[in-house]
Amino acid sequence: MIGSQHKKDYDDFSEHPLSSLFFEYINVLKQHHFTKEAEDLQEVAKEYYLPENRNIITKIIIEMQKASVSCETSKFKQLQN
Repeated sequence: MIGSQHKKDYDDFSEHPLSSLFFEYINVLKQHHFTKEAEDLQEVAKEYYLPENRNIITKIIIEMQKASVSCETSKFKQLQN
């Protein structure tokens, strides 16, 4: 039985507990001068409730989680610099 709190809707994507990973990726893009891509993803976050945008956000968050816990943490840290 799934509880009623299994899925919570957020008024603003930034309220989501994993949004920091998504926005960290945006910051990495900006640091590497991928400004247009970063702006596009910020627009995606504004309309996160759309299914296609949720797919994009989910994929980015999953990859960021993998990078942060993998044996390749040095690569992740290099991205941040």
